[in-house]
Amino acid sequence: MENLAKMGFEIKKNLEDGFFSFLLRVIGYIKKNYLGIWRAIIFESEIDNKCQKKNSDLKLNLRLATKKDIDSMDKENFKFNEKAKKYFIDRLEKGDRCILSLNNNKIIGYLWAMKDSMEITPFRHFTLSKNRAYLYNAFVLKEFRRKRVITAMHEYIYEILKKEGKRFIVLVIDADNKSSLKTRNSARDKKIGHIIHFRFFGLKYDHIKKKNLLYLQN
Repeated sequence: MENLAKMGFEIKKNLEDGFFSFLLRVIGYIKKNYLGIWRAIIFESEIDNKCQKKNSDLKLNLRLATKKDIDSMDKENFKFNEKAKKYFIDRLEKGDRCILSLNNNKIIGYLWAMKDSMEITPFRHFTLSKNRAYLYNAFVLKEFRRKRVITAMHEYIYEILKKEGKRFIVLVIDADNKSSLKTRNSARDKKIGHIIHFRFFGLKYDHIKKKNLLYLQN
């Protein structure tokens, strides 16, 4: 009888532990997919302070992307699924520019630039002053990182923007991206404010302080 009671206790404990683990998985899934707060920091940089040539460790060819280039980039290597391709081709048609970095005729990285407006979410933008441009969505293949590829792409777009009368660039860095924040905080970059994204099941809300908007628009 004692052994049966002990066995019954262990079965009950395993069931309770299993239910508790299952409950934690359900809560984790809901939190990951339906609830969340994401914070990003807005930085501004003066282009003249950025135009200091720093050669990449690689032999690079830099140029502006075409629709054909976007179509050629896959999800596995470049994070461009069909939905993303459609969005970025649309951005090209609206005047955004994509700077490509190539090594031995292979695309190894890209950087996007938006004139006169800034993206809060893929379908929500606000106007910037005429002397500002917004840089976003920088990416380099893993095996080519830490070789100044992004620096080279930045320098390429700076020269274009300067000729168009732009004085400042605006960037948004995820608050959890410690390495990028360290670079920005150690460079001649000015912290403007924050963008906060709230997600509650199907509801989404994006917040930026009005004074930060006014600053970027004047």
